[in-house]
Amino acid sequence: MKKILCSLVIASMSLMPAVQAFAYELPANTIAVTGKGVVTAKPDIAEINMSIVTNDKDASKAQQKNNDIYNKACAALKASGIKAEDIKSTWYYVYPERDYEKTNEVTGYRVENNFCVKTNDRDNTGKYIDEALKAGVTGVDGVSFSVENPQYYYNSALKLAVANAQASAETLAKAVGAGNIKVYSMEEQSNRYSYATSNAMMKEEAYDISAGGQTEISYDDIEITASINAVYSYQ
Repeated sequence: MKKILCSLVIASMSLMPAVQAFAYELPANTIAVTGKGVVTAKPDIAEINMSIVTNDKDASKAQQKNNDIYNKACAALKASGIKAEDIKSTWYYVYPERDYEKTNEVTGYRVENNFCVKTNDRDNTGKYIDEALKAGVTGVDGVSFSVENPQYYYNSALKLAVANAQASAETLAKAVGAGNIKVYSMEEQSNRYSYATSNAMMKEEAYDISAGGQTEISYDDIEITASINAVYSYQ
């Protein structure tokens, strides 16, 4: 059975370029290290981005067609367990279509309506997609997965980053014959807080409702990373 593989970005925080570590001059008898901690978590939130595209020679009719499909899709999603407040419009646009090859006259109107569906029921994401497609939704533009409380996992990753830095400093100190070490300074690389990426598998038949296909969505665990810069002093 043929399948389509879609790469999907799960989430990302502000990934600004990392500031060069230890750009300042360090005092004597110090060791500068970086520490990194990574934890994995199963996503507990799924967000499905969908779209409805309609056309008609009359703008108001194109809009009405689109609204009818949207209302029908919302009703189907709510009936299957999605809360009304978890269906949010993200983009709505009406624009004319022209015959650019001949007269450049307006030949009709195209309406695009994009909306996002959020659910904690991540394992039934495919079911919600199928319900929307049956209601007339014309496109599924991506599925993203995340965790509801990323700070909890980030705190764990940060502890691992500190332990990683400590282990590196102790190894370096031992290698040069230094005595006991102690923390001189420590800096969190807040801009390095990030998630990993994942993939989704969708059966090609899911877009052909008459074929009775079912959408299958798979996801990976999320990696949450924390990094620090640390300086240790020794005797």
